[in-house]
Amino acid sequence: MNGAEWYRSFGTKGSPGTKAFALTGNVNNTGLIEVPMGTTLREIIFNIGGGIKDNKKFKAVQIGGPSGGCLTEEHLDMALDFDSLTDAGAMIGSGGMVIMDEDTCMVEVARFFMNFTQNESCGKCVPCREGTKIMLSILEKIVSGKGTVEDLDLLEELSDTITNTALCGLGKTAANPVVSSLKYFRDEYLTHVVDKKCPTKTCQGLKVIEISPELCKGCSKCSRICPVGAISGKIKEPYIIDQSKCIKCGACIESCAFTAIKEA
Repeated sequence: MNGAEWYRSFGTKGSPGTKAFALTGNVNNTGLIEVPMGTTLREIIFNIGGGIKDNKKFKAVQIGGPSGGCLTEEHLDMALDFDSLTDAGAMIGSGGMVIMDEDTCMVEVARFFMNFTQNESCGKCVPCREGTKIMLSILEKIVSGKGTVEDLDLLEELSDTITNTALCGLGKTAANPVVSSLKYFRDEYLTHVVDKKCPTKTCQGLKVIEISPELCKGCSKCSRICPVGAISGKIKEPYIIDQSKCIKCGACIESCAFTAIKEA
């Protein structure tokens, strides 16, 4: 209606015009938004989005759909355009924008998006068909508590190979969530593979449920409710959990009237 020059008055010189984003995740205002190219993440998340839910701390934003990269607090004042996002390891892509707070596990985020991408792979080329499958298996290994430091190196090597040899855009961008999260949250990966802990207590396989002998009254209710028989002991004496049997379902925690059972 107003012509190309009017439209080009919005945005930046290299990326003129506007862009629609789908704002979702741990943000107060979700939905479709349209902003001039060059708008900062801070303005989108904290002004238009109304900030992080429950006044929690901002941790990351994944931009560009399932194949997009993760950006952090250091990128909040970066102007969003095609070139700056590519340089930071993300992309405009489909315009998806998932906001994550301090309780988000970035390793699980990478696993989630890799699972989606692997399912979407058409299977025509080997790098994407087999590479994404192997990367997903490694990420599942890490979130289950069986990962190693060597797995991180293998993830990076596979990411580079798939990106450079896959035939289509899906394969060439499939590793973005892994590459960007490894770059900006490597310490979180190391905590998973070295300490065998999930900092946000998100990963089920890394949870450890323990009974405090000081608080346990030996009522046996936890033992009776455990679906796999992982809890044993004598009445009026502290009970114990066999970690090799425990499936981390949390039923015992909910059943304990003395709050003697907690996630470690």
